[in-house]
Amino acid sequence: MAVLNALRKVPGALARSPILVAVIGLFGLLQAPQLLAQYVSPILSLVVSGLLFVVYVFGTPFVQGGMIGMADEALRTKTKLETFVQAGKRNYVSLLAAYLLVTGVVLVLMFVVFAGVFAGVFSAASGSQTGLFVGLGVGLLVGLVYLVFAFFIQFYSHEIVLNDASAVSGLKGSVGLVRRNLLSTVGYFVVTMVGVFAVAGVIGVAQFLLLPQSGAGAAAAAPAQLPLTSALAQVVLTTVVTAVVGSVGALYSVAFYEEIRERKTGVDSTPNL
Repeated sequence: MAVLNALRKVPGALARSPILVAVIGLFGLLQAPQLLAQYVSPILSLVVSGLLFVVYVFGTPFVQGGMIGMADEALRTKTKLETFVQAGKRNYVSLLAAYLLVTGVVLVLMFVVFAGVFAGVFSAASGSQTGLFVGLGVGLLVGLVYLVFAFFIQFYSHEIVLNDASAVSGLKGSVGLVRRNLLSTVGYFVVTMVGVFAVAGVIGVAQFLLLPQSGAGAAAAAPAQLPLTSALAQVVLTTVVTAVVGSVGALYSVAFYEEIRERKTGVDSTPNL
């Protein structure tokens, strides 16, 4: 089964190429300036947030390409930093174009949700309950559309990096690949979601223990009022979680993609009798 076969490859690749964990961990540190800037000035925090937003938008495609390239190499042999740089540079334009297309679709869906919810709330405030239910229905429907959309295009970056596809071809290739391997992809999606929720639970418990708790009836402390040690602990936690989860996720996604891709190649190469 592709889901289990891919999962079995992750530990060996991780042990063989720990540099992948280190490289991804560096990007976890990007959240440190935003968190620590709150201790200097709220205005500085806003400026840093704005700069990081630009970095995320235009840096994510490069990181995507580099991570997938390193993960692909780590599954076969010991990977190196040069692979990250080369894969990121070689596929940057296509990944950026596809990323912006996906972001545009997501923004349109978000606008529809906000418009539906706003109309529902306004209708409820006017004394009509029908509008509220319609707004909630629109929100749920759009949420389902987004889930299906994300499910089918989740391998577009893999198609671009590992199959040398263009932005549009990468999106189409991902849809076709998922459609041909629907049950396996559902299994992969379930395993991934279980992992995400497990990690989220661990992070929630860790933050509960790290952050000082307010007394009964007292308001929670503002970020700038928290001890600096708590902020540093959050930075360390975020970096470690990003490094481990990011590297495992990258390896697993690439291993699974290659499993179902090889299955397609095997089918396509079978001669017609």
